[in-house]
This record gives sequence, C-alpha cells and structure tokens, in this order.
Amino acid sequence: MTLAELRTLLTAAGLAATIGASGWAFDGLFKSTQARVPDGRAGGLKPLVVIEGSVHSVFDSEDGLFPGHSADITMRVANPNRVAMTITSITPAATAAKVVKAGTTPDDDATRAYCTDRLTVATTPVFAIDEHPAAYRIPSLAEVTIVLRSAVTLNPDTDDRCQRMQFETRWTVAGQNA
Repeated sequence: MTLAELRTLLTAAGLAATIGASGWAFDGLFKSTQARVPDGRAGGLKPLVVIEGSVHSVFDSEDGLFPGHSADITMRVANPNRVAMTITSITPAATAAKVVKAGTTPDDDATRAYCTDRLTVATTPVFAIDEHPAAYRIPSLAEVTIVLRSAVTLNPDTDDRCQRMQFETRWTVAGQNA
C-alpha cells in the first residue's frame, strides 16, 4: 500500500468514526422521557376568622366613650390554614360597619341614627397582634388577639342623647400567606 492509499484509508476511517460518533451524540441529545405528577395542585387559602363574640371596645374610662375621646377595639382572630398568614388590612365592614343598638335618650330610631352619625370609625386603624407590630405572622392553626388603636371616636360636639349608648362595629380582616 502506498503512502497516498494509506492516507486515504486513514482519512476515510477517521471520517467514518467521526460521522458514527456524531450520529450517536446527535441521537443522545434528542432522547427524552416523561414524568407525571398524578396529584399536583396549588393550595387554597381559607379566610381568617374573627371569633364570634370576641370583638370588644376598650375605653380610656370605665364609664365608656366620652365626646372627643377614642376607644380601642380588640378581637380574636383565628388562622384556619396550615401556613402562616400576614394581615394585609383591617378595615370597617362594607355594610353596617357601625350601629348604635340601644342606650340612647330617648331610645328610638331617630336618636340612634343621630348617635350613629356621631361615631367615627377609623378607615385604616393602626393595629397590633398579640402585642407585636402589624407585620407579625399569625402561625398556622393559631388564634391571636388584635388590638385596633383608636378605632372609634365620638365626635366632640355630641350631645346628651348619646349617653350610655351601646354600639357595635364590624370589621373586615384580610390576609395572605406569609
């Protein structure tokens, strides 16, 4: 075999090996497999729950709310979720956020309406959760006490018709997973 024939043979063998290797590598790049997750799903959050009967006023006097004064509101809130929650807002309820239920003089609808108008409910009250700042995370499946600071105020020019009034406030507590 001449040197030229040997070169041609070696070149052809090298080319065949390169093409064969390239073909194998090319096939290897396009091999695929599939995996399935039979129970994959995103979680759903339940709303935070204000415990019924837990919403109370905290006055600066044992006698109640006086004209020109404010009161804090406390409430117990439960997190029914299996993840921690952060409260994003606490606002007066969309309907019947404040109602005077009784105790006005005279105790009639017109006087209750007058006293309801004299009661101001804070639109975005500052609040604390179990004496922590508002950014505190409510642990999963836990209950906390929330205090809304100066949440209600009785107008300074309120007259005697509202003495001993009994009022009710309603709040919307919104949260997101922490």
